[in-house]
Amino acid sequence: MSTSRRRRYLGVVPLLAWLCLSPGACSHTWKAEDTKRRDLGVDAKPSGLEASAAYRDTIGSVAYYDGLRTLSVRGFGLVVGLGRDGSADCPKPIYDQLVQKLYKRHDFSTTVVGERNVTPEQLIRDRDTAVVLVRGEIPPGATAGTAFDVWVSAIPGTQTRSLYGARLYSTELETFRTVGPQTTLSGKVMGEASGLVFLNPFAEGEATTQTTALEGAVLSGGRVWYDREIRLVLLQPSYALARRVQDRINDQFAHLADYRRVADAISPSYVRLRVPEAYREDTAHFLGLVRCLCLNQDATFAATRARELGQELVRPDARHADLALCLEGLGRAAVPMLDELYAHPQEHVSFHAAAAGLRLGENLAVETMVAHAQNPANTFRFQAIRALGFTPHLAVAKITLRRLLDDPDPRVQAGAYETLLKTNDVTVQTRIIGVDNFALDLVPTRQRPFIYARRSEERRLALFGAGGLACEPPLFYRAPNGVITMTAAAGDDHVSLLRMVPVDGTMSPPIPGPLDVAALVTLLGSDPLAQRQEVLGVGLDYGTIVRLLYHLCQDQSIPAEFMLEQPNALELFGPTLPAGRPESEL
Repeated sequence: MSTSRRRRYLGVVPLLAWLCLSPGACSHTWKAEDTKRRDLGVDAKPSGLEASAAYRDTIGSVAYYDGLRTLSVRGFGLVVGLGRDGSADCPKPIYDQLVQKLYKRHDFSTTVVGERNVTPEQLIRDRDTAVVLVRGEIPPGATAGTAFDVWVSAIPGTQTRSLYGARLYSTELETFRTVGPQTTLSGKVMGEASGLVFLNPFAEGEATTQTTALEGAVLSGGRVWYDREIRLVLLQPSYALARRVQDRINDQFAHLADYRRVADAISPSYVRLRVPEAYREDTAHFLGLVRCLCLNQDATFAATRARELGQELVRPDARHADLALCLEGLGRAAVPMLDELYAHPQEHVSFHAAAAGLRLGENLAVETMVAHAQNPANTFRFQAIRALGFTPHLAVAKITLRRLLDDPDPRVQAGAYETLLKTNDVTVQTRIIGVDNFALDLVPTRQRPFIYARRSEERRLALFGAGGLACEPPLFYRAPNGVITMTAAAGDDHVSLLRMVPVDGTMSPPIPGPLDVAALVTLLGSDPLAQRQEVLGVGLDYGTIVRLLYHLCQDQSIPAEFMLEQPNALELFGPTLPAGRPESEL
C-alpha cells in the first residue's frame, strides 16, 4: 500500500462531521430518528440545515451513514530483540492462547543439520523476548490491505524492563467487548500486526522513561484482512428510493477508468457502498461527495441549484465545504457558476470554489488554488497545498509545490514535501534504510537546512537541504540507554561510534562514520553488516536515530533546525475523521 493511501486512512483528509448526521424528510419522524442516532453515537438534528442548498434534495437528506466509527481490535503477541530486558512472565490464560497461535502461524521446525528446533514455549521463556498487548483502531471504510498504527505495551506485573529494540512477531488482531472489570469477550479476527516497535525518543526523567520504555508503537504495523462495510441507511425504508440512490451514485462514478459497481441497494433500508479504487487514497472525500449528490439530475435543476449554491457560498456563516462538494457533484453544470467565484474578493469563497473546480479539472481552478498556496497571508494556504495533490493537472501543481520547498516557512516546506511525496514526485529522493527500519528522504531547498521526522503512519526522516548538511566537530552524544556513543574532536574528518550489544552489554571497537548527515544516518540505520573490515551498518532503530539527530541539532553539531511531526500537524491538511465511540462488530 502506498504512503499516501495509508495517510488518507489515518485521517489526513477532510471528512465533515455532518457525514454522520441523519436528518429525516418529515418532521414527525425526528423523535424516533434522534433516538436511533443517539444509539449510534451521532449528533442530533442540526438546526437550520434543511434550509441549505447543500442539503435539500441530496442523498444526505434521505439517508445517513452506518459504519463510520473506528473499530477497536487487540491481541496478545510476542516481541523479540530485548537482550536482557525481556521477561519469561506471562499470565497462564494468555500463555496458553499465545502458544497455540504461535504454533498455528509460524514454522518452528528446521531441517538444518546441527541446529535444534526452537519451540514457542522456549521463545516465551527467553529473556530476549516478552509477551505484549497489541492494540489498534481500524479506520472507517478500510479495505483489505489497509495499514494502520498499532500500540504495544508490556503485560502489567511482568518483569519486562524495556521494549527498546523490540520487533513484534506477526500477531492476530480481533474485535473484543469488555463485559467486566477483568473480563473481555473475543470476536472476529480482523487483521494482523508485526514490525519494529517505535518508542518515544524524547522521554526525559527516570519515572517517565520507565513508563514509556514499556510502551511503543508499530507505525503502519497493522494490516486489515477484510473490507469494512459502509452503508447508507434510508430514514424511510423504500426500495424505490434505495434504487434511486443506488443509480444516482453509480451514475456519478461511471466515468472512472477502474469503474465497478459502487452502490448496491441490498434492501429497502440499506444501500451498500464500495469505495472506488480512484478514491482509495481519499476515502473521506468520496463519502462527503456521495452525501452531497443531488438526486435530481435534470439539467435545468442542476443549473438552478448551482446558482443557489454559489449565492449561499458567499455567506460567512454558510457550510462552505459542504457547498463545494455539492458544486462538485453537479459536474459541468456548476462550471459557469464556479468561473464567477474564482476571483471573488473573499478568501473562503475563492478557495472553496477552486476546491470544487479543481476536482472537475478546471484550469482556472488550478490557477486559483496555486495563488492560495503561494500567498503567505492566506488563511487557506495549507489546505491549498494539500489540495494541489488531487488535481488532474499535476504538472502545474508540482511546479508550484517544488517552488514552495524554498519557502521561508518550514511548515510550508513540510506541507509541500508531504504533498509531493503523495504524488511520487522525483524531486524527493527516497532511500529505504535497513530491511524495514525507515525511509530517508532527501529534499532540495535553497533555505536553511532542517530535519523533519514523522511519528505516525510510518517511520520516515526527511533531510531538507541534504546536499550540504554535515556534522561540525567537536561533538559528543551518548544515548540514555548507552546503546550508541558518538564523538568527534575539533578538526576531525569523521565521527567515532561505539555501539553497545544489547544482549550482553559489551561495546564494539570504535567505528568510523562520515560527517555527511545522509551518509551517517544510512550507516546508523542499516542492518549490522561488515565487508572487508568496513562496517556498513550498526542497526540502530528509528527512534534512537531521531533522538540522536534532535540533540545534535540542539547543540548545533548539525547546523540545522529539527522539526518533529506534531499531532496537530495534521491540521495542515484539513480536519481529521470524527472521533465518536469505537465500534464493535461482536
